[in-house]
Amino acid sequence: MKNKTNGYLPKIAFHLVDENREALEYFTNKHIEEFGEFCSADMMWIFDEAASIKRTCVQQTGEWNESHDGHMLDTDEIWN
Repeated sequence: MKNKTNGYLPKIAFHLVDENREALEYFTNKHIEEFGEFCSADMMWIFDEAASIKRTCVQQTGEWNESHDGHMLDTDEIWN
């Protein structure tokens, strides 16, 4: 396995949250090709990063809603 910081894990986490299956499969395969199979630490990193992305989205949506009276965004509008 090559030395990696996080490899493609950030892209995998983002596309997992974004539900972009094509990009998720692409970056998963790229990661496996370059760094080998996922270990449990990789899977936990993806899980934690995806949760962080979702929390950030919810926070930013709330901030946007507070600053734009009259139009409320729902996180479903962003992710679907």
